[in-house]
Formats: sequence, structure tokens, C-alpha cells
Amino acid sequence: MRAYKRSGVFLIGIGVALGGCGGAPPPEREMIAAQATVRGAQEVGANNLPRSSLYLKLAERQVEKAKGLISDGYNERAALVLKRAQADADLALATAREEDATTEARKMSESLAELKKKLKP
Repeated sequence: MRAYKRSGVFLIGIGVALGGCGGAPPPEREMIAAQATVRGAQEVGANNLPRSSLYLKLAERQVEKAKGLISDGYNERAALVLKRAQADADLALATAREEDATTEARKMSESLAELKKKLKP
């Protein structure tokens, strides 16, 4: 009877261990969202802006890492990596927009200063 209990505990342990491996479905939504945000950041020119390009490169690397994790069956890890990729892609997009707005504001300020000089007698 004791041998039966031990083997039962052993089988339950193996079942839990195997059930924990790759049990999560592939994080398809997270992948699509991260890739879409990366593309959005690329479209607004994040590649060409110093701060934004750093975040964009991090996001791109993390998307690639997540693809490898998914192909190896580590879906839960991939989901976490994709959350980080999404956050970095969001930062790339936000900093690119901020840098564009700052540049535009600077140009407007310079134009205003020129107009003021021209209007003074």
C-alpha cells in the first residue's frame, strides 16, 4: 500500500511538472500588438531620432526573442517579453512624437522671432 501511495505521488508530481511546461497558448494578441506598435514607431521616424531609436531597437529585439521563445514552447515567457516589447515600442512612439513636437515648436518660435524683427522700425 505504501508503494502505491508513493508511486501515485510520483505520478502526480510528473503530471504537474509536464502540465506546467508549455501549457499556455501562444501569445498571439501580444505579438500582434507589439509588432503593430513597432511599425507605428517606425512610421513616425523613431529610427532617426536618438532617444526613440534606442527604445525601438529594444522593442524589435524583444519581439525577435519572443518569437524564439514561442518556437521553443516557452509561451508564458514569450508573453512577458512581449509585454516589455510593447512598453518599449510605446516609449519609442511617444518620444518620437515628443521630439517632433519639440522641433516644430522650436521652428515656430524662430519664425515668430524673425517676424518680430521685421516688424520693428
